[in-house]
Formats: sequence, structure tokens, C-alpha cells
Amino acid sequence: MKFKIPYSIRKSLIKILPFVATAIMSTACQKEPYDVIIDWNWKDNLGWAPPKEMIKNETDKKYVRTVSINLISPNSTGHTPGAFHRARDTLQTRLDIAPNRVRGMGTIYVNSNNGAQLPDPTDEDNCGMSLQDSLWYTANGWKIQRWQPPRNK
Repeated sequence: MKFKIPYSIRKSLIKILPFVATAIMSTACQKEPYDVIIDWNWKDNLGWAPPKEMIKNETDKKYVRTVSINLISPNSTGHTPGAFHRARDTLQTRLDIAPNRVRGMGTIYVNSNNGAQLPDPTDEDNCGMSLQDSLWYTANGWKIQRWQPPRNK
């Protein structure tokens, strides 16, 4: 049994088919949102945070969901509370580019003796981090941990 399509329907289908194909292809080719991780090392001597332009470039992309600033410096135990506070101020300007989309990640290792509980964020004489800066870093995605030197066997 042969099924015959009336001429007017066939003519209409020929006109509509390109639009249907375009609609199907546009939904099939739509990108999924993704996250961007920017690795950053304080020892690069390029400042306390990645360049603003680098973060802005990523947040301007349509399908970027989150931009994470990943601090990969394995050891920042020699930094003073003043240094961590200056870094905090610089990093805040990066988070402000897109407050709901730019976050921190990674572990910041602080001095094993003083940790992250010093009272004065401007102190330049001791190594460690102030309590208020420790809370800020943690609230913005970074983990704070005391440096534990490797044990000799």
C-alpha cells in the first residue's frame, strides 16, 4: 500500500523543512556552560593576582559559568599578614569583575607557628596571616592550612 501526500501539503513541507532543520541543528549545537580555572602562583613576580584583563576576557564569554583563581603556590609560609592583606585587596578587585562568577580555589599554606590567627592585618614583622584575612580567603573559596614540613624518617 502506497501512501500519497497531497500536493499542497508536500509544497508546504518543502517550504518549512529548512526552518525545521535549522531549529533542530541550533538546539543540537548549543554549547553547555563550563568552568574556567586560572592557575596562579604568587612567585611569578607578576603581582598578587592574575591580570584583570585575563579574568574579564573569560567572564565575557557567553558559556563560561564560573572563573576560579587557583593559587598554586605550594608554600607561602614566609608571607607576613601585611602581604596577605595586600594580596586580599588585589584579589578583591578580581572578584568584583563578576561577583557571582569569579571565585577562589586552592590551598594557601601559612606559617606553621603563627598560622592564620594573628590580630593585626598590617603586621610586617611576623610570618602568618591575620584572622580577618583568613576568614575572607575562606569565604571566597580558598582553603587556609598551616604548613607541615615533611618529617624525617
